[in-house]
Amino acid sequence: MIRTTVVKAATLVAITLLIPACTWVKIPDDARAVAIVEASAVGNCQRLGSVSTNVAWKVAGIKRGENKIRVELDNLARERTFGMGGNTVVRESIREGTGEYSAYKCP
Repeated sequence: MIRTTVVKAATLVAITLLIPACTWVKIPDDARAVAIVEASAVGNCQRLGSVSTNVAWKVAGIKRGENKIRVELDNLARERTFGMGGNTVVRESIREGTGEYSAYKCP
């Protein structure tokens, strides 16, 4: 009985520690071609609009890694920009699992 409880507790701890390391957002190959650039690089581009993205920034009360969150938000923004006919995106801000971006079509 005690052994079963210890195994269950150890499994729960392992899952809790591994979940924040997971990257859940995958994007189509076409959207991977969308460039993420600084605002200074879109001077000759047509602005298509704003893109807002959201991902879980905490899992079971544990904060996920900032890099993983940024990658997932960026991937979502690239996918949505591609869907708008764009090929370039500018990251405006990221805070607590929410990313704000501007979508562009550049020559």
